[in-house]
Amino acid sequence: MVSHIQQRLTAESATDEQFENSLKGSIYEDNKAVCRFVLCALEEAHMTRETQVDLWALKGKQYLWTIEHIFPQGENIPDSWVRMIADGDAVLAEQYRQTYAHCLGNLTISGYNSALGNKSFADKQNRLDSQARKVGYNNGLYLNQALATESSWTIDKLKDRTDLLVAEVMAKYPLSDF
Repeated sequence: MVSHIQQRLTAESATDEQFENSLKGSIYEDNKAVCRFVLCALEEAHMTRETQVDLWALKGKQYLWTIEHIFPQGENIPDSWVRMIADGDAVLAEQYRQTYAHCLGNLTISGYNSALGNKSFADKQNRLDSQARKVGYNNGLYLNQALATESSWTIDKLKDRTDLLVAEVMAKYPLSDF
């Protein structure tokens, strides 16, 4: 019976290669719930009892912690981002937005997503709440540690971060173990 179930699961499951390709694509656009699960799982893997945060906590029907796009996802790309991501080339910045905005490497989680929005990278790094507590990329989460120390955000850094996070997910959830 167990071998039959294992065979069925193997037949229906994606391969590691298919899984990896999906993770490297526009994961947010493809499936926001899976994207959220992946980001939360990556973060939770680095938590200890002393740093544990409930990433699944709700306020009403909304999650307190939500997905934040580092390079903004909206069509009206702010000038600060056009300069940083595409050396001032608005057409290239739009191409980058369409290609990379929803990739895993451009995503993180934040309890202050609406406050970060389309702000510049530096503003997102150094954001403080009303009590002057760090809430941007300096919020202490594993997913944000490297972001907190970067001097800029580029497509190469976004691609490298995608590769790093995908490798972590693949190590944590290999499908070939079926």
